[in-house]
Amino acid sequence: MGIIESGSDSRVPRLDFELTAGCDHRCAHCYNIWGAREGDPQAGYVPKKLLKTEQLLGLMTKAVQQSGCEHLTITGGEPLLRRDAMEVIGHACSLVTSVHLITNGSHVTEERAHELSKLGLRSVQLTILAGNRALHDKLKGAVCFDDTVRAAFHAVRAGVAVSVCYVAMAENQGQFEAVLEICAALGVRDLSYNRMSPTGGAVHHVARLMPTVEGIEADLEVAQRRGQELGVRVGTAMPVPPCLVRTERYPWVRFGYCSTGTHAPNLVVDVLGNVRSCNLSDQVLGNLLTEDWDAIMAHPYPKRFRKELPSECAVCPYRSSCTGGCKESSYAVFGECSHLDPLVYLALHPEARDELPLAQDAT
Repeated sequence: MGIIESGSDSRVPRLDFELTAGCDHRCAHCYNIWGAREGDPQAGYVPKKLLKTEQLLGLMTKAVQQSGCEHLTITGGEPLLRRDAMEVIGHACSLVTSVHLITNGSHVTEERAHELSKLGLRSVQLTILAGNRALHDKLKGAVCFDDTVRAAFHAVRAGVAVSVCYVAMAENQGQFEAVLEICAALGVRDLSYNRMSPTGGAVHHVARLMPTVEGIEADLEVAQRRGQELGVRVGTAMPVPPCLVRTERYPWVRFGYCSTGTHAPNLVVDVLGNVRSCNLSDQVLGNLLTEDWDAIMAHPYPKRFRKELPSECAVCPYRSSCTGGCKESSYAVFGECSHLDPLVYLALHPEARDELPLAQDAT
């Protein structure tokens, strides 16, 4: 397949590839869009078939060549549940110089960690939700704390850089410092601090799990103080709206905001070949099996999405960078991107926590 030149407006620096919708963990905070309605396996965005290996490898090649992408993230579901996962990861490493794997850790043995290193994998992300084993496993919906710690240990020893993801929720408040200490002990120097963003199945747990602003600020104080002491850098992937938290107080933390509609969008190619605007979104821009990249990138959704703002944000001095927080969460919970981010809404209306649309206290 020859390289197809993509228009300058269509080039993107990175792409996520979802290898499968399946996962053997049952995280209540999971944002994967195919879990939109619990108890109904056909509800939400549920792929019924996976691309075969040859199709997936060809699709990945086409995506990289046409988009100009230089970094690939391999994710899921749990990507290592695919029997051809290592072949796919090896192919990704042959296409670009930077490949990142997001995995739950339960399938990263010492042998596999060394194999990933030999393939050229740059980094792997694992999730640790608490220093307390029982709480971590409860929030993950699986007995997996020891698996995750072992996976980090094996990956570091194999020479694969490890980052840890911590999802801030009401039920793990106060656990962040312990997770930082675990990272330092394992030799992990990069931690992604993500406040819960309820899309997919997580919309059913907003009332129970959405963190408070006070809880987030307490964690950021820990990140600023202990992160520096331990040499663990902290960054945010899910936006922390600066109208709620004075982010300048935490210079050790790298704050990130929504990329949809920018020059570096977090575009996702899913298990059906659909290109979606981000991994929290069910908005399909096109299908790479039948369309070329330039046609997909001409879809009006990203620009329209970026322009939509809650009325409360119209005069905010942070609106150009924050762009309203996580608007996909607003859409998932309230049915419209122009609604306040659920985090902001609950900060302004704490009495509404148990009245949010779709929010249930089911475990």
